Amino acid sequence: MLKHRRPCRPVDSARRFLLRYTLDTLERISTFADVRRSDRVAAILHATRESSTCAAVRRVVTSPPYPGLIDYHEQHRYAYELLGLDGHRDVELGRPALGTSRLALQEYVDGVADVLRNVRATLEPGAPVCIVVNDRRGLYPEILSRAGLRLEDRLERHVNRRTGRRAGEYFESILVAVAN
Repeated sequence: MLKHRRPCRPVDSARRFLLRYTLDTLERISTFADVRRSDRVAAILHATRESSTCAAVRRVVTSPPYPGLIDYHEQHRYAYELLGLDGHRDVELGRPALGTSRLALQEYVDGVADVLRNVRATLEPGAPVCIVVNDRRGLYPEILSRAGLRLEDRLERHVNRRTGRRAGEYFESILVAVAN
């Protein structure tokens, strides 16, 4: 099996990985507890291409799949099995099985634009939509335009690959957009 285009082999023991992830999780929970405000509420909502049933939303933070890069269904298969969830691999945006042909990229643009258009319909006036992307193909200007969103800011974020051991620099952009 390949993960991030590298062979993935079973490990003899998961102890060191579980320990590292557990310590990382505890650190993140502690950091969150330090900045958490009791007068704020966050909800995780599942947006789709078809419709959105949300009440007015004050802000959105999302990270759509990167086209042709990660097979999320395979990467998280254990969670689907553990939680008894149905996979929807056939409608996953950017799934690697489609590759990065012109047709596959157009399907990605269409799908993400549809999702963001549905999200836009639920936004309070002026609400920011923050989208974490690796837009090396320059797809997001069209996606934002078709979704009725206007780019307000673009922030660059260094990804230190804390859960991976690969060398090399990696950056993502955080697009901050608002409804037109």
